[in-house]
Amino acid sequence: MSRDKAKQFDVIILGSGLAGSILATILARYNLRVLMIDKNAHPRFAIGEAVTPDTDLILKILSYQYSVPEIAHLSSFDSICENISPSACGFKRSFNFIYHCEAEGKKWQEYDKLGVYPSSHLFRQNVDQYMVKVAISYGAKLLERTNVIDLSIDENHVALKVDRGEQFVADYLVDASGYNSPVSRQFNLREDPTRFKTHSRSIFTHMVGVKKYDDCIQRERNSQDTLSWHEGTLHHIFDGGWIWVIPFNNHERSTNQICSVGVNLDPRRFLRTHGSPAQEFQNLLSRFPNIAVQFENAKPVRDWVSTGRLQYSSHSCTRNRFYLVPHAAGFVDALFSFGLVNTYTILIPLAARILKAFSERDFSTKYFADIEHLQQHLFDYNDKLVNCSYISFANYALWNAWKRVWILGSTLRQWKAGIRKGLKIEAGKGEELSEVKDEDNIDYLTPSFEGLGEDFFQEVTKTVENVAEGLILPDEAAQHIMFLINSIDFLPKNYLGLGNESHQYLDMLSSFGKSEQSRFLSWVKTSPKPEVKKYFDYNMEDLVAAIKR
Repeated sequence: MSRDKAKQFDVIILGSGLAGSILATILARYNLRVLMIDKNAHPRFAIGEAVTPDTDLILKILSYQYSVPEIAHLSSFDSICENISPSACGFKRSFNFIYHCEAEGKKWQEYDKLGVYPSSHLFRQNVDQYMVKVAISYGAKLLERTNVIDLSIDENHVALKVDRGEQFVADYLVDASGYNSPVSRQFNLREDPTRFKTHSRSIFTHMVGVKKYDDCIQRERNSQDTLSWHEGTLHHIFDGGWIWVIPFNNHERSTNQICSVGVNLDPRRFLRTHGSPAQEFQNLLSRFPNIAVQFENAKPVRDWVSTGRLQYSSHSCTRNRFYLVPHAAGFVDALFSFGLVNTYTILIPLAARILKAFSERDFSTKYFADIEHLQQHLFDYNDKLVNCSYISFANYALWNAWKRVWILGSTLRQWKAGIRKGLKIEAGKGEELSEVKDEDNIDYLTPSFEGLGEDFFQEVTKTVENVAEGLILPDEAAQHIMFLINSIDFLPKNYLGLGNESHQYLDMLSSFGKSEQSRFLSWVKTSPKPEVKKYFDYNMEDLVAAIKR
């Protein structure tokens, strides 16, 4: 390629999904010349639709830290409705899990509900298109329906050629293109086989006519249970897999009647058939009558998509002059909605380090090695959680115990990021975050069990894996996990009721949920343990201001 004929940019980003467009917006905001290249065009179908409270929190941090208010427009149900469209999102008030056995009959089954701060379901074709337009408004350029046909990276620059015949050079390259990553292919970064233990494949589509699950099954209502199944992300779980139901029509302002529906299956248990994915879905429903009732009148509005094994990983995410964001580097499974939150988590330090690399004119891995370490840690943590979830789907008692490990880890992760930066935002001091640019310390972004010791997560994980190896019975494993949870002496005793196996309903906005949050904050100030102060201490003035707001 001739550099003389090439168009020059500071940063080229492959892919213009949410990762690419948000990063492009931030970098353009700080006067870098940014080009996004995408083989497809907007608007377009995409999954990765369920959002979590920690996803919303990370988006707010990104927005305030980099002074891009439009990013915060994605951070809550109300802000999406007001700034994009009420039909661009569904309403999410809970994570809902219903456990099914084959041919169980129309009786009530075991279930779990986790009520969270109001969040959203993203109708990605609208949301992604909005964010691309924001990036362009900040000065980023976009080439759609364009394929990279040649790529080279040397000590001086990145150079690439596209199928239109145009050539481009840049100082830095970010691959946000997903599974078919050109950079992974060019530099042979994929692990083969993947190191991930999770095994799953997927079929998915968008449907209309999906019933509210509240109308499908009659049961005695728990007097404390005020959460609707329809106002949340619904997971039908069963031995060997799970089904997601993500509605966009579950609030009165929406005119969008679509519901996202997908099935993830362990391919070792559910072999891929030669029939259509639509027929496979119907065959699965015939085995689970309490799931089938929700889809009696449902019709797909687009062709079903069927995948092979979902898991892929890379041995490296960065080298001189390039970085692969999470979806380009690897993927585990959609369970627990880790995809977007992990992507946004990486963007917080990545944007800062790219800006620093330009200020120092140093595009080596020097500023990116610890981000790569964080990203690989996120993947491995998610893989363990999801793999053990699939194992636990074989026995409700084991799933009931294991899901508490997920809740515990997610809660500690939210507390760390929330106390470190989120409290400033809630206190009306979000602009102070814009003073932080280098992100030298990214420990607060790690998913971990601080204070519980690394042994806790390792032991509960090994306990579930021993079930898969036939070394321990599921009920014994469940009892051991509950014992370990109840043996934790780091947190307030029986925090969130997680040590009570009959406690299947938890709403963070209920009087109990709020009192537990208050108990946690009081414990932080009174605990003599130095690690408590290290990870969770907060400014009382900020807390009072946040409560008043």
